Amino acid sequence: LAEEIDSSQKVVELMQNLPQGYRTVLNLYAIEGYSHEEIAGLLGIGIGTSKSQLLKARNMLRGLLEKSIQKVNV
Repeated sequence: LAEEIDSSQKVVELMQNLPQGYRTVLNLYAIEGYSHEEIAGLLGIGIGTSKSQLLKARNMLRGLLEKSIQKVNV
């Protein structure tokens, strides 16, 4: 359980490195449970923009996680 908490905290820390728009969409979609339609309405962006920012946020976060893991394993 402590390992899961450490992992969750690390993800939250890494999320802070995402551009604000990416972070906002990721948070609203993955954590808060909003749909792309709802996010678009809340942020005044298109549904396609919401989907695009979520994809870019996930890819960027994945890269940050991989770099973090590599640092630990070195």
